[in-house]
Amino acid sequence: MKISVIGTGYVGLVTGTCFADNGNDVWCVDIDEKKIERLNRGEVPIYEPGLDQMIERNVQGERLRFTTDLADAVRRTRIVFLCVGTPSAPDGSPDMRYVYKAAEDVARAMEEHTILVLKSTVPVGTAAEVRKRVAAATKLPFDVVSNPEFLKEGHAVDDFLKPDRVVIGTDDPRVALIMKELYDPFVRTGNPILVMDNVSAELTKYGANALLAARISFMNELANLADRVGADINQVRQGMGSDARIGHSFLFPGIGYGGSCLLGRETVLVRQGGRVRLTRFDRLFAALAPGAGDEAGAVAPEGLEVLSWEPSTGAPSWRPVSAVTRRPFEGEALEVRTKMGRRVRCTPDHPFVASDAAHGPRRVVLAAELTADHWLPLAQGREQGEAPRRVDLLGSLERLGVRQDEVIVRLAPAVAAALDVRVVRAAIERLGEHASPASRAHDIVRNGALRLHEARALGVALEGAALGTAKNGTYVPTGLDLDEAFWRVVGLYIAEGHCSVDGRRHRLSWSFHPTDEDALVEEVAAFWERLGVKATVLRRSTTTQVTVSSRLLATWWLGELGLGADCYAQRVPDLVWEQPEAHRRALLAGVWQGDGSWSRVNGGPSVVLEHGTASPELADGLLRLLGDLGIVARTKVGRTAKSTVDTHWLVVSGADQVERLVDLVKPAQRADLVGSVARQLKRIAPTGYRRFEGDASAWVRVTEVRRRPYQGWVYSLEVPGPETFVTTGGLVVHNCFPKDVDALGYTGKNAGMDLKLLAATNEVNRTQKRVLFDKISARFGGDLKGKRIAIWGLAFKPRTDDMREAPSLTVIGLLLEAGATVHAYDPAATETTRAVLGDRIQYAQKQYRALEGADALAICTEWNEFRRPDWERIRASLRQPIIFDGRNIFEPARVEEAGFEYYGIGRGRKLELSPRARG
Repeated sequence: MKISVIGTGYVGLVTGTCFADNGNDVWCVDIDEKKIERLNRGEVPIYEPGLDQMIERNVQGERLRFTTDLADAVRRTRIVFLCVGTPSAPDGSPDMRYVYKAAEDVARAMEEHTILVLKSTVPVGTAAEVRKRVAAATKLPFDVVSNPEFLKEGHAVDDFLKPDRVVIGTDDPRVALIMKELYDPFVRTGNPILVMDNVSAELTKYGANALLAARISFMNELANLADRVGADINQVRQGMGSDARIGHSFLFPGIGYGGSCLLGRETVLVRQGGRVRLTRFDRLFAALAPGAGDEAGAVAPEGLEVLSWEPSTGAPSWRPVSAVTRRPFEGEALEVRTKMGRRVRCTPDHPFVASDAAHGPRRVVLAAELTADHWLPLAQGREQGEAPRRVDLLGSLERLGVRQDEVIVRLAPAVAAALDVRVVRAAIERLGEHASPASRAHDIVRNGALRLHEARALGVALEGAALGTAKNGTYVPTGLDLDEAFWRVVGLYIAEGHCSVDGRRHRLSWSFHPTDEDALVEEVAAFWERLGVKATVLRRSTTTQVTVSSRLLATWWLGELGLGADCYAQRVPDLVWEQPEAHRRALLAGVWQGDGSWSRVNGGPSVVLEHGTASPELADGLLRLLGDLGIVARTKVGRTAKSTVDTHWLVVSGADQVERLVDLVKPAQRADLVGSVARQLKRIAPTGYRRFEGDASAWVRVTEVRRRPYQGWVYSLEVPGPETFVTTGGLVVHNCFPKDVDALGYTGKNAGMDLKLLAATNEVNRTQKRVLFDKISARFGGDLKGKRIAIWGLAFKPRTDDMREAPSLTVIGLLLEAGATVHAYDPAATETTRAVLGDRIQYAQKQYRALEGADALAICTEWNEFRRPDWERIRASLRQPIIFDGRNIFEPARVEEAGFEYYGIGRGRKLELSPRARG
């Protein structure tokens, strides 16, 4: 078939390419001339695994073309897919101007009956409106089809080629047949093509999101009920999720929907179960919610921490994650660019911690409001953790799926000498694998070698043994010491290594200059020889290569250590993140001495250190490792001659920084470098970043904010406390602001429907604000007259004076209405609160002053300074030792141990409401 696709954003490009790959002739149209020029040069403007190769293949096959000439493309085709963006308007509604304009342009260009297919995510009723507008622009016959997309970023090609369902909205059976014929090649495994009317097709995607919102609100309400009756909501959730009709996915209380704002390729450093890993958002969410499918949602991970940033000190620290969220987004995404090359991609309403050029007060600024006057923090100087200094290679291989009967074990000489042939024979007989157990037992005793499952059956000690998969192959130890020598060899592999596979043979190789890097060749070869591992040195005309041929070592090297098989897939191994500084420096030294360089700036004496990589994941990891050392590197992206991928360059400049990294330079060159830097008498402050007294972080200036259409998943984290986390390149971002559920209400109103369930969902969210008051009222028997309640925290969020939608206003209003008096303290929001409430409450200038003579303390905002209070001072100030924690910032056991009654949210503390309180 002949197809045109209007819009070469995420959905349009994937749609057009996948149709072309199945033999259709496709014209992809966009008004952005530069984008079309890039596509015609073979440059793909989005990252999607497999898409670039598919585009190249179909362009060469002349099935896929890119053009700015919409009229020409429409005249050549009979089916036109509309895949243009629908960004959010100021009132939260989708901006449909681009869809309508594209439809009208198609109407004016077409010369015969044409099928217009709405692939963009559009509100209910869009097909009818498009039909009306097209009819006004042409007298020719046409049809409008609704065909919503269900693509996940990172899996879009697979999702399109192997959809779990295809939804087609049309009332014309002939059009339905044409669309089914178009999609038939993608559903040969039997997944359905669902034909329905336009309105039903449009509602399908919105219905899934609305159902999720209702499910989350239901769990919020159930959590409140659990509090009232003394139940544990986590146990309740597990019991409900075990019902196959309900399932466990996204059945978590206390988590709102929406508010997920970073693109899936952005990264975070997380820790769980004692293991640290640097991962992308889309991979993190997929690992935490493997059955999520096409659903948006939130996951409450157990024991997950993220590298956060403490606003009071500027220091990074590990903080618990209460939720990982995901939602679909279509509209303009922003790329926030800063000095030193740091970039982060997000939705326009994603909040950042920012300061002005004079390092004024820090405040929260939305991405769309960032200008060149704003500075953003970079996390620096992360403390080292308690990392293992030795790894169990054998245990890792078993976790990686290597079968025990594949592994040959050569026992340590002392262990082999102590073998008793009768004991060995008895173990072999129990296995029942050999026709002659006696012969097998004599072989084992004579050679001191046996299969791993035989060694397990025998119960023999494996310490000091060697492992292999072939009698004459390479053998490796059962464990490795993670010392500086090991990390240097890892760094050299990152810079100069690759892994090749030939059948069952796996080779790890380090490739060096044929004559100039003999010291590095010797270092790698000697390292493996000290471990008893055979390393082969091959000298060729263009390279000298050190090779270790070991399937077991390569499996661990790539699978457990996580290194890449080639330069495009290289990354910083996760095990290094918690290693001591000397080990991290050793890895960096290996990377730099293997493939880095240093040079004088304009002849000297200023010096820069540089390293280039084709792996963006490696560049991100190296930037963070340097940041751990307090080094602010600059990053730049470019494409060298004859290269088909971008190179990510890391540049360290400034005499002070270069002097701290002399060990990254080859020993023979250090004296020359040090001498050059020593001649640099004038050392000016760096131009790309700033440091401030009492602040551990570095601050980089925003240079520009670029906009581009985007359609796909966006993600975020909820990090109670600092409400920040460190993302790609060490940039700090703020927690997302939750989206108002009224945005869903707009969709319902626009569709002319009375969404009663949505109204109920909205009501649950609204009444959630009064939960803290209900607890206070219940504790005092429903009679609050004459009671004095101290409140810590007034602002909507910490580190702001914003009182819009602040829960404290609801709590205070209800307390005053019930006859209580309120004495409140907030570090920043006193004056903004006074503008709202006037003198109806008392305002304390210090946090403990607010407690004097109060009957209880209620916490409404989770300011950091409240988290480590003086418990004795609180007890001495309050009339009664009662705390109502509306933000769950304290651990119940700790507070109760200090002698307080403690009431949190969803903590299972039973409180009976009196009739007066209920009323």
